[in-house]
Amino acid sequence: MKAFLMAGSPRKGKYSDSLAKAAGLDVHYARDYLINPCKGCGYCQKNRGRCVQKDDMESLIPEILDSDTLLIFSPIYWWQVTGTIKPFIDRLYLFDKSTWPIKRLVVVMNGEAEESDAEYRILSEQFKEMASYLGAELFFLGVATPEGDEEAYKKAEQKVRELVESIIL
Repeated sequence: MKAFLMAGSPRKGKYSDSLAKAAGLDVHYARDYLINPCKGCGYCQKNRGRCVQKDDMESLIPEILDSDTLLIFSPIYWWQVTGTIKPFIDRLYLFDKSTWPIKRLVVVMNGEAEESDAEYRILSEQFKEMASYLGAELFFLGVATPEGDEEAYKKAEQKVRELVESIIL
């Protein structure tokens, strides 16, 4: 089983980065790549998944195609993924239902709010629709990591480990 993990925090070394590392996989950090926003031009749909844009996404596609599990980690910014990872997600549009290689979509979102907060439900529903459209099984984990709360962070880290181990190993 091969997995591709993209982490979306713009802040290096914070909770989201540490949670991604806790997964025990190679981590790609969206902030380290130049990934332009999708233009919505449809070029990729007419040209077998090739994008008209020539940026770092082009180098990531072979690794994604070689994976059966995609993991997306992001802190929650204003009830959404970060602007750092959003272009990566949007550029996955180059895959249509017939070319989508991923069987499992794992999404880990962390934020200041309690885990029962609506923001996790909203994000879970968004990714549920995306996974359903693509025919992938969704595993969603929303964890509370309030700034300075090391106990909450340790619990979140353990949940990430358990989730990833149950899916990947």
